[in-house]
Amino acid sequence: MVTLPAAPLPTGGVTFLLTDIEGSTQAWQAAPGEMTALVSHHYDILESGIAAHGGRRPQEQGEGDSVVAVFSDVRSALAAAVDTQLALRRDLPDLPVRMALHTGEAMLRNENNYVGLTIIRCARIRGCGHGGQILLSDDAVAELGEETPDSVGVIDLGLYGLRGLDGRERIWQVTHPSLPVTFPPLKAGASAAGNLPTPISSFVGRRSELTVVSRLLTVNRLITLTGEAGIGKSRLAHAAADAAANSMPGGVWWVALSDVSDDDVHLVATAVMRACALSGGDRDPIDVVADHFGSVAESLLVMDGHERATGATAALVERLLARCPDARVLATGRQPLQIPGEVVHSVSALTVPAADFDGTIADLDAFDAARLFLERGADHSLASHDADAPDIARICRDLRGVPLAIELAAARTGASSIPDLAASLGDIRSGGGSATLGVTLSSSIAWTYQFLPPDAQTVLRRLAVFRGEFEIDAAAAVVGGRELDEAAIAGAIRTLFQQNLLAFDDDVQRISMSPAIRAFARERFADSADGPGTAIRHGTWFAGIAERFGDVDSAIPVSLLAPDEPDVLAALETSMGSSDPSVAYRILVALGAELRGLGHPEAADRAAAWLCTRTPSDGEERWAAAVARLCFEQADDPAAEIHAFAEEARAIAEMVNDDISVDFVDRSERRRPATVGTVRGDMASRA
Repeated sequence: MVTLPAAPLPTGGVTFLLTDIEGSTQAWQAAPGEMTALVSHHYDILESGIAAHGGRRPQEQGEGDSVVAVFSDVRSALAAAVDTQLALRRDLPDLPVRMALHTGEAMLRNENNYVGLTIIRCARIRGCGHGGQILLSDDAVAELGEETPDSVGVIDLGLYGLRGLDGRERIWQVTHPSLPVTFPPLKAGASAAGNLPTPISSFVGRRSELTVVSRLLTVNRLITLTGEAGIGKSRLAHAAADAAANSMPGGVWWVALSDVSDDDVHLVATAVMRACALSGGDRDPIDVVADHFGSVAESLLVMDGHERATGATAALVERLLARCPDARVLATGRQPLQIPGEVVHSVSALTVPAADFDGTIADLDAFDAARLFLERGADHSLASHDADAPDIARICRDLRGVPLAIELAAARTGASSIPDLAASLGDIRSGGGSATLGVTLSSSIAWTYQFLPPDAQTVLRRLAVFRGEFEIDAAAAVVGGRELDEAAIAGAIRTLFQQNLLAFDDDVQRISMSPAIRAFARERFADSADGPGTAIRHGTWFAGIAERFGDVDSAIPVSLLAPDEPDVLAALETSMGSSDPSVAYRILVALGAELRGLGHPEAADRAAAWLCTRTPSDGEERWAAAVARLCFEQADDPAAEIHAFAEEARAIAEMVNDDISVDFVDRSERRRPATVGTVRGDMASRA
């Protein structure tokens, strides 16, 4: 379906038109055959309308049913949006297609794709809308002026916060006599600020528990939800935060802490800065965060998954609550933060039917675990099979009401009958009453894993090398090998989505794994022979990512590197500890001068210490370039050992005409309050 453009894509001032089908995932699961025909017709309508108004189609970015088009002027983009929405409403009235237009400066990621804040902002606006709705950014309306196509108007919907973007966006709705005018409120929250992620699936059950947590948030400033992995802490926190959004004019801010590598308060504060899109230059990230939340109206900060940084999270939260009287914190983790004022709510398993249950599907509605199983089941005819109700009850009991374990089992209903599914859970059931919830979850993940095709098992293991969320093309590049071609990788990833082992975030177009599944995959990865080859491919990919952002001629803001930073740093660490330092040198030449500014002073110190153990025999040009950048990065510390290599690095850089590295050394020396000798010179003087 994708056709690469024959001529270069436009850059500079353009208007993007982005579309997708609201709720398409559920529709595909319910009726894949019918959706195939509908979506194909929908693509034909969009392609025809876009081409008729002079629009261009870049290569598709991400997955799903989204369409990206770019126009040289906003009027053509608006005309295309209206015409295609009218055609869709005429030919496919039951297909809810939402659209968004935004005007701004376009940047190319490569010859076939765009990157940057303009297309990101357009995607965020699209995510606020509903099927049949066309939304416009304020920049697009300003560019449009008073000249709109015949019968087309715009309505001001107000100011809204867009996930991960600074400030508030005024969003407009397009009107036309043949298009609906009334839609539900935009999916952006009445607080008009914050970054609360869009849930990938519906919230099932826990209504009374949600009421309790919501009530606690109204009278307390720090609530911590505790419980085993997979028990549903994050999902409950999200529902509670969403319910509180209207009463938080300063916004609801979600901070994922599962990828924070060390129990360091500055790393946690840096994670908050990234999540809230705060910039602070060289200031202490703790002060940046505290100053921000101390200056805004009442706000809620959700600190999700602090297991690896409990002490640091506690230290930061305690300081924030002391300095920011209008800030509230909702935290999730296996253990409390144990600081004054904390109210702890233990998240329990979902309710399950009793051992003597012998009712119908309708009777299962009284139990949250059974409702979740039926909601997530791949076989959507389950609700009509009353004969299966006792076995469904048995499955929920055997899995002890653990939500993630139930979702994994439900995903198997497309391949196994309910009686066979219940019988195959014998290994988990054999744990009896003594099995902990954690053991139940681990066993259920292992149970799901054993039914995967070999290629899917291999891909899941290798995906464990990623530290954060990752793009589809990154996954394909890293998990590949001589035994896995592109078709095998695509099929394996599709299987992992179907089995609920992976999730896809449409907002950021990235794949994620739950912490419990990632931990399981890492264990299998460690026991396999996949390590060396996967690590090489991972390092090569993320060295390329670093170079894309670190290029001095790049127009791509380095702030957009944030989602990939955990993997770039992991690739750096792995290469520094290996016999082949080429990836480490590529990353340090690209980003060595930026590490502290990106909030990674510890990584900068480790890299500088490692570089001091290397010699120009690694390759003179890259050694000198890396030393020059680390000298600049540590210019404020005149005692840093790396400065002893500055003159040798300068000499090599001058010899190979590397003016950029020479400039880094010069600027480093100008910033340093004192000078040091060279290591080799000092050794000679002692001799």
